[in-house]
Amino acid sequence: METKYNAYRVYSTGRRVKKPTIVFDLKEYEFFDDLDINSDDFDGEKIFLDKIVPTLDKKFSRYKFEVIRKDLPQEPKIDKSIEEEKRKQKQRNLFLGKIAARKLSNFASEASTISLCMRPETEWKWQWCLTQSSTNKFFGHLSSSFDTRTEAEEWLENSIN
Repeated sequence: METKYNAYRVYSTGRRVKKPTIVFDLKEYEFFDDLDINSDDFDGEKIFLDKIVPTLDKKFSRYKFEVIRKDLPQEPKIDKSIEEEKRKQKQRNLFLGKIAARKLSNFASEASTISLCMRPETEWKWQWCLTQSSTNKFFGHLSSSFDTRTEAEEWLENSIN
């Protein structure tokens, strides 16, 4: 089994660095002979965090790491969920943008934003609205009223699908 690993620093945003922060080989450490690397419960990341990080510079102890065996694909795990969220956000914007173009075309020349609002114009209920970008001035409704924010978000997801 491969004993070489790449450790990538993970930022607080969930994104990870592109190149490995630390590359290590378990064979280079004296505790290697005590390890059973062929067992099913062998965890290279745990060994890295428990035994290797404490021997490094103190700044590394503050970081979060994603540790991947060198012979496995190195694609980030967390970035896939971020990309999925970006794709969903783009779908939401396109869907609500079409509604805004159809219902409130007279505001097409204005710099506007689509947002989920609870304000006097919505009778203190949640609604998807078109507002002015810089001032948040209300232009119009894009959806019906909802009692909770969750209901409004569910309506949007169901409408897209």
